Amino acid sequence: MKFDARVLGVPNHLAAAKQYLSKQDFALETAKMKAAETRLIEKLPDQKKAIQDMFKRKLEPISHFQCDRFNFLQPLHEFACFVDGTTPEEVIEENAWTNSLHIVLMGQNDAIVVPFDFSVPLNAEVEGRTHPYVICSGLRIAKELDTLDEYVAVEHTLGVKEFGAFVNLSRKDMSKFEKQEGVGRRFWAKWGVAAMRGLVGRSNRSGVPVFVDPQFGEVPLGV
Repeated sequence: MKFDARVLGVPNHLAAAKQYLSKQDFALETAKMKAAETRLIEKLPDQKKAIQDMFKRKLEPISHFQCDRFNFLQPLHEFACFVDGTTPEEVIEENAWTNSLHIVLMGQNDAIVVPFDFSVPLNAEVEGRTHPYVICSGLRIAKELDTLDEYVAVEHTLGVKEFGAFVNLSRKDMSKFEKQEGVGRRFWAKWGVAAMRGLVGRSNRSGVPVFVDPQFGEVPLGV
């Protein structure tokens, strides 16, 4: 499966899900959105209207990053924890601390990044699903990425601070970059910083979420 992350309105996201997913998967996707909205309002009751408005707001995709690598963010998680002297497993299983908590707890599967501020990622329990849906703060992730960039120096090495709004990396593309730069501990972590910075920045500015979900890797934009 491809790593897939896109910035768009929740109604637009659900419209794509309804068209391209099975009825069962679409029902689960709808349940995830309802659970995420409920959990956010529980956590941030003073921002109830803003949260409700975000989940209602329609917006066609304004950013999309896709990479033919399912575990695209894993090197970023590992590097972020390495900097703090821990590992993703210790953070997840033993509550070890990392300054990149939202980045690491986003995980490898599906998650939603929202333009609201809260210190610890939230878990939304979803009916019909054995594991919770992770909700991360885009404002916190932006700060975490800036801190990690002090170690990986994205702009100095890649020539840009973040990637463009729409990026699709094939295996051939990745092989080319790997040959040019050599693959060390920082290589894919640096790409993760650049990719997430663009996505999260556009999400925070536009007021709609980042949907990180490999199951949408084959779903076209703007349906």
